[in-house]
Amino acid sequence: MARTYCPNCDAVISVESPRVGDTTKCGDCGEELEIISVNPFEVDFPLDDDWDYDYDDEYEDEDEDEDDEE
Repeated sequence: MARTYCPNCDAVISVESPRVGDTTKCGDCGEELEIISVNPFEVDFPLDDDWDYDYDDEYEDEDEDEDDEE
């Protein structure tokens, strides 16, 4: 059984047969985590695709505003 630690609360996370891309929940804090590596076994907070999209749009808007000022 693969074991690692929750990045949110440091509790031990155990998964029988981990696969990259799968998700699991921390038994202590309930945080949903994504398996990012199997050897060594590592989990992290899942990426939120909407956040990436919003982030890119925000900076594109700022770039356009700077161009308008010139």
